[in-house]
Amino acid sequence: MNKWQIITEAEPSPQVRFAIAELSAAIHEYTPYWPKVGPEDASFSGIRLALAAPGDDVPENGYRVVVQEPESGRQSVRITGADDTALMHGCMDFRGRYLGQARLSRRAANPYYFNPLFSGAPLPPADWTGAPAILHRGLWTWGLAVYDYRGYLENMARLRLNELILWNDFAPVNGREIVEYAHSLGIRIIWGYAWGWDTAMRLDVSEEAVGRIIEKYEREYAPLGGDGIYFQSFTETKEETLGGRLIAEAVVEFVNRIAGRLLQRHPGLRLQFGLHADSVKNRLEHIARVDRRVEIVWENCGGFPYHTMPDRVDSSEETRGFTERLLDLRPGAATGAVLKSMVQLDWGCFEHQAGPAVLGCAGEADIRAMLPQVRQVWRYIQGEWLDHGEKSLETAHQFAGREGTALYNLVENGLFEREIPLPAALFAEIAWDSARPWGDILRETAQRPDIALA
Repeated sequence: MNKWQIITEAEPSPQVRFAIAELSAAIHEYTPYWPKVGPEDASFSGIRLALAAPGDDVPENGYRVVVQEPESGRQSVRITGADDTALMHGCMDFRGRYLGQARLSRRAANPYYFNPLFSGAPLPPADWTGAPAILHRGLWTWGLAVYDYRGYLENMARLRLNELILWNDFAPVNGREIVEYAHSLGIRIIWGYAWGWDTAMRLDVSEEAVGRIIEKYEREYAPLGGDGIYFQSFTETKEETLGGRLIAEAVVEFVNRIAGRLLQRHPGLRLQFGLHADSVKNRLEHIARVDRRVEIVWENCGGFPYHTMPDRVDSSEETRGFTERLLDLRPGAATGAVLKSMVQLDWGCFEHQAGPAVLGCAGEADIRAMLPQVRQVWRYIQGEWLDHGEKSLETAHQFAGREGTALYNLVENGLFEREIPLPAALFAEIAWDSARPWGDILRETAQRPDIALA
């Protein structure tokens, strides 16, 4: 086989430039040279990147990848996307899943089991399309638990995730730069801040509280150019009442007052209500009255994959049934969930931020010092996902069957910016395609070259 090139006919977008860099690195992993990038050269094998044209068999929000049989020592790959972000996602699928399987395609080869891709034997022929089962797929984290925002966002892009909920006490001073970098990777930033939430539970639904919440958005977050707001109020408790009031009733009144005024001042603003199910699960008749322009994003809806401890797998039928109830609660209104079966903050040494700060710019020495302990945590989580991760696929399948749904997973303080752990990659895969068998998802994801096995 001759050398490889990456074929682009027009000036690439930021998403496509990232894809080109990833494909170049993949080719260089197996060869001593860096691939040529630019217009087609007939003497090279090539990976052609293109946006879909009329007549192309490319699904909405998706892509098509065709790996052709070689001819006269030259091979052609074509990756076509419905838009720039979909084209990038197709390149990530080609690099991660396809190449992970292609390097195992010659079982009798030396070195053991690995096919020397892009040099020697041709790539195995293939033709497939991909499109997301859940349109809004992402991660949730406290901003203070992100140590390198660029690495965090890049690993999200590699997994075809497209939304990040960043919760903060104060808007980061580099928030606009974070949004711009996220957008260059096809990722939306949802800024999270409190509408009455606090580690010390209290109920304040006064006009002064409403005014402070609206003023905080307009002063701190509106100038950052994000893609929406995620908020929590006073529902993170197992009690049904607080301050002598029924929480479900009080929070709906409070949320609707704020949302109505915010949306009047900022039409089209995306609002996500992070709702802990523990305090309201028996009072859903009140929750059904949440303003339909507000997305409810549920948390704490039962055992795995909603529980912060991934070994809590009891009451699977009850968890599945409650998921169906919340999805049916407001027909036609957007509904989502934050799963919590991965890594979270160490609340034993948690401190609130003292004021606005830079987000995600820690030094390498700081990150390296954390890695050994973080890997121990991921080893525990990985074992539980290997045991019963299929339950997360069932949950994703429930959400995938509904229009306007969103699915996130809590990944904070896990140095996701440096290594992609298997559980995070599995979550991303089931959010993309919940119709695939669990065995196929597990095997092919574990064999990706960019996955860190604990």
